[in-house]
Amino acid sequence: MMILKALFKQFFGAKYERVGKSLAACLILFLAVRAAEIRVEIAPFILFLTATAVSTGVMWQTLHDAGNAERMTGLFMLPFQDGEMTVSLVLAFTCYTLVTKTFLVLSLFFALQEWNTLQIATALLCACGGCVAAALCYMVTKEAAHPEKGKRMADAYVFYRPISVKQLIRHGGGSGSVFLYLMRYLMTNRSYLWNTVGLCAVAGILPMLLGQFAGVYVMPLGFAILCLNTPLCILLSVDPDLEQAVRTLPGQAARFCSRYTLFLFVVNLAVNSVYLISWQMQHGGVGGREILTAVLITVQSAILSVLLEWVYPIRNWKVENDLWHHPRKYLVPLMMLLIAGVIAMWPASIWGLLCFVIVEVLSLLFITRKIH
Repeated sequence: MMILKALFKQFFGAKYERVGKSLAACLILFLAVRAAEIRVEIAPFILFLTATAVSTGVMWQTLHDAGNAERMTGLFMLPFQDGEMTVSLVLAFTCYTLVTKTFLVLSLFFALQEWNTLQIATALLCACGGCVAAALCYMVTKEAAHPEKGKRMADAYVFYRPISVKQLIRHGGGSGSVFLYLMRYLMTNRSYLWNTVGLCAVAGILPMLLGQFAGVYVMPLGFAILCLNTPLCILLSVDPDLEQAVRTLPGQAARFCSRYTLFLFVVNLAVNSVYLISWQMQHGGVGGREILTAVLITVQSAILSVLLEWVYPIRNWKVENDLWHHPRKYLVPLMMLLIAGVIAMWPASIWGLLCFVIVEVLSLLFITRKIH
């Protein structure tokens, strides 16, 4: 109980205030959907699958949180029994996943349709099972990746092995290339890399969905949607030590932000390239104007993402997963959707692109002024 109490305070606040906020948000969502009288027929299998998938994904992200090492340093300095520590850690991570993320999704499902007691209990059981399955997979992969003379390591210590930015700087970060450091950071953090791979998969499917709007030029909207690469847009918020170093060292602000912008541009352009190739294969018609639009939207989203990180970094978060689901993640894609809509209004001329170029120049001037 002492271990659980310590972990709960770190996840939910000193007075567990986050539990009340999360449950209040679930209740408000449930009552709002009920009051709007929105009803959707949902198969029980979809409810159970969603509860399992959401819990498994969020639990997996939380277990890979780079702050776990610092969060649990004090716990592992005290004497403990391995089994008790393992159960306490899994239970604490599971409670965080269910209370802050899964219950919100389930409240929406429960509001959209009437469910009996057995179905509700099964959904909750599936959610718990997804968390436990993610924890077991995490423990197996970590034990396999860090063998100690052919013996299995103590189970509790597998939760104490995230790769932090400090480790990356010590092991190969001394080349002086911020861009290479960021690329190494992407390749080392598998959750960030898989998120980018997932966006590439979405880019391959998106032309099939958007291509159904016959007679409407919706291609630029795909570029805006694919800007939603949240993990790569929070590199300063996720590591306060890195942010402090960049802000305090002379001449590092402009240097880091320019390389950071280039890094986001390269990654997002790779995703948009998959979108262009997929569109050409399915519908054709990709020309110079579409390529220029992709480049401009990619540059604009990179600039605005870095500007948000520099001027308005996210504070007071408990787990890295909170950053992934922060409402700020939608600001840049929303702005890109508006700009893409302006471009789509003039498909036969260059006025939309001209307006976009003007916005691009103004953004560059603004971010340069903010950084300096």
